[in-house]
Amino acid sequence: MGADDYITKPFKLNELLSRIKAILRRSLKFSKADTTLEANGIRIDTAERLAWKNGEPIDLPLVEYKLLCLFMQNPNHLMPREMILDRMWDGNGNFVDDNTLSVYIRRLRNKIEDTPNAPKYLLTERGIGYKWVVE
Repeated sequence: MGADDYITKPFKLNELLSRIKAILRRSLKFSKADTTLEANGIRIDTAERLAWKNGEPIDLPLVEYKLLCLFMQNPNHLMPREMILDRMWDGNGNFVDDNTLSVYIRRLRNKIEDTPNAPKYLLTERGIGYKWVVE
């Protein structure tokens, strides 16, 4: 049902207060969990949905943001196109198709790579997928 704790009646006020304080301590620890991804001069704050490259904010539409998060959460792993497409699926049955994925990857490279035509971080494995290389 989602309950963390319960108190049977009758209870003392001190007991109620100590249990409330314990729940608040646990919730503060949870809210302070690491919500930042960092690699290759790129930093993402997943709690605020913000991204920076070398300290400068990057304007990322939702699909590009989700792609970047997906890659940064899976550093140095080759990700097949099919797996990326499955992860990009939304609840309404809309998805990013194979050609559109290539377009989004290109747009993302233009924003995060120093030289998008010779990428260092977001590499293509022809016929397989993509890899986020962390230095």
